[in-house]
Amino acid sequence: MALGSADGKSIITREELELKTAQWLLKEDAASDQAFNKAAHAYLGKLHYKLYKYQQVLSSEAEKEKYLRLKRHLQKHEMSLSCPSRFNDPFDCQFAFPDDLDGELFMRCKNSLDAVWRVGCLTEHFDNRLMWSHYADSHRGICIEYDFSSFSPSLDRVVFAPVVYSSKRPEFTRELQDHLSHNQLNLQDRQYLTSALFTKDTIWKYESEWRILKGVHICKKYGAYLRCFMCHHLTQMPGCYQESDPYFEFTMPPISAVYFGAAINDSCKGQVAKKELQELCSRAGIPTFSMRLDKAGYAVRPIPE
Repeated sequence: MALGSADGKSIITREELELKTAQWLLKEDAASDQAFNKAAHAYLGKLHYKLYKYQQVLSSEAEKEKYLRLKRHLQKHEMSLSCPSRFNDPFDCQFAFPDDLDGELFMRCKNSLDAVWRVGCLTEHFDNRLMWSHYADSHRGICIEYDFSSFSPSLDRVVFAPVVYSSKRPEFTRELQDHLSHNQLNLQDRQYLTSALFTKDTIWKYESEWRILKGVHICKKYGAYLRCFMCHHLTQMPGCYQESDPYFEFTMPPISAVYFGAAINDSCKGQVAKKELQELCSRAGIPTFSMRLDKAGYAVRPIPE
């Protein structure tokens, strides 16, 4: 079902949505799928089904590939999904492990997420000043707007949900240790392992993050469908294919706008990059806006090009 097909008039808070997300990820009740889908549709409806990705534009000569990748993403409506280990928060996607956990088992669990998943991160707001500073090169980058109204996670074979912010990391239980050490993970175990990918420290709450998870551990027996829920082992097996590239280029929903940071014109290099990207967006029919600092308050405002 496309996200935009549900009634978005219901009122739901981010906190309520996170609670339903946590229940859905762990399948705590039989109606969790229906409850999560209804809540996600209603909440995204309030956002007009728009989510955003902040990106750096200016890069060194050694990082030129990043800029070329950004151009490809704008042309093809793509986004790079990356290994969880490449995130900027070392606690991200990590369980609370007991002190006496076997070292080999610890590394196996820690590395298994990279072996199975590629993850893309989005946010709910294009005018978040901290996000512009932290993820868009101190307002010298861009913010890409995606229209999720026709997005179908099931058709794209991805998991799509908001991040759950918590003061506690998911616990790596004794039962899970025993199952993992004996290669006897059941469906509930695999769902619990995946839930760590949607749990973050409350200090990151300002990001209002959503994530797209794509399985890259492909089994010849079952195909490419969400391998961590299907495969009995989290490591590579005979007859299975393991993706080694840390990135997966995922075709996103349509890009509906691009916002240029308020400081992108502060350098000649930024001016050249902005002009080039504006022309690229114009050819693709993507509206562009320039962010401007509010003259009186702490805010940034979009100005149509």
